[in-house]
Amino acid sequence: MKIKLVSPEQNRSSSISTSEVAKVLKVSLPLLAALTPPEHEVALVDESFAVDDPDEPVDLVGITVLTELVPRAYQIAEAYRKRGAKVVLGGIHPSVLPEEAMQHADAVVVGEGEEVWPRLVRDAADGKLQKLYRAERPTDLARLPVPARGLYPKPSRLTLIPRSTGIEASRGCVFDCEFCSIGSVMGRSYRARPFERVVEEIEATDSKHLFFVDDALALQRSQAGFLFQAMASLRRAWIGQGTLSLAEDPELLENMRRSGCHGLLVGFESVVPATQGRMRKGRALKISQTEAVRRFHGEGISILGAFVFGTDGEGEDVFDRTIEFALKNRLEGLQVRLLCPFPGTALYRRLLDAGRLWMPDWWLKGHDSNTLLFQPLGMSPEALVSGVQRVRRELHTVSGIASRFLGVSLAKRQPMDVLLYAGLNLGQRKRYKSACHTVSEARPMRA
Repeated sequence: MKIKLVSPEQNRSSSISTSEVAKVLKVSLPLLAALTPPEHEVALVDESFAVDDPDEPVDLVGITVLTELVPRAYQIAEAYRKRGAKVVLGGIHPSVLPEEAMQHADAVVVGEGEEVWPRLVRDAADGKLQKLYRAERPTDLARLPVPARGLYPKPSRLTLIPRSTGIEASRGCVFDCEFCSIGSVMGRSYRARPFERVVEEIEATDSKHLFFVDDALALQRSQAGFLFQAMASLRRAWIGQGTLSLAEDPELLENMRRSGCHGLLVGFESVVPATQGRMRKGRALKISQTEAVRRFHGEGISILGAFVFGTDGEGEDVFDRTIEFALKNRLEGLQVRLLCPFPGTALYRRLLDAGRLWMPDWWLKGHDSNTLLFQPLGMSPEALVSGVQRVRRELHTVSGIASRFLGVSLAKRQPMDVLLYAGLNLGQRKRYKSACHTVSEARPMRA
């Protein structure tokens, strides 16, 4: 069979889920390709780099689906089914809403796909494709093969900032954040890959720029310490996603720096401690947020801070407090979002049960996470939307961008850091001009 694995992308001005600056080669598709029985031909398409062509002859198409990308994913699926190809949908969204996904596919995978993919391919080849494949147990990360990254097409043009290669060192998260759906699909356990296997995989790629795709990198600090020490001699530059609590361990931070860490995406979510408690963000820091950022900066590690607005009980003062915090701590990058009720989360269920969710199937209506989709408490919808827009605007003025650059001393910055900083902030400045939707766009039309 000819098999195509597709990662959709919805390129629209309102989206801030994609980066026009730093592109990352995903891990999930080449992992499935490596697990495909060798008698089949596999092609990979990531629409972050090139739009898929549904006219290409293919027998089986696998599409990974995120909630915000549902319209594009279903569009691709229907195009292939009209041409007679069998379509499989998997990923977070189909795992949470398999019945919906079944309306647009010949088969749906619920849970982690590695355990069921070889069997699914054999069934498809034999003409016995089932409607539902459910992972009965978590994937054994120690048995994962090296992803078949060589199947990705070569870039059509060179870019100022090289694309990064995605690396996976762990899966899962022990925290129970109300707005997150990771636990619905992967459970509350945290699984680290043997660090030796991660190092072997890094050595097998010729990329000098890596992105750790882990949802919470280095939660098992001893294992992470071994990994970072082993990476010190590999001379790779990397960024990833982690928690502020990593700064509690100075030795771990030093090892991160020695291993090539240039930056970390950190979910602050809110500068208001009570708000973090309502989000169920996990245990409290042993140090202040400001001290944690200072320690990261001391090792030359930049911080991209993610903030979410709209949690119950927040007042309008949260906007000024966030601007002050970001400028005072010179956060190199910023993600500023409205709270979004994704299906499969406790937040979604709570808002739906309370009658506060304006559009239960908002993803099918063409809205994204930058539309206010529910009735907030603590401020009016108009105040919430305008406040988020103001935070985005004020933190991305020319002076705001320039003032945040000096969080890490110039002596510890490398030329690539400067390019990333400028590209990220200028890209966000452009994107945030239109990213936050008005409330009226999300409210259902009344007869």
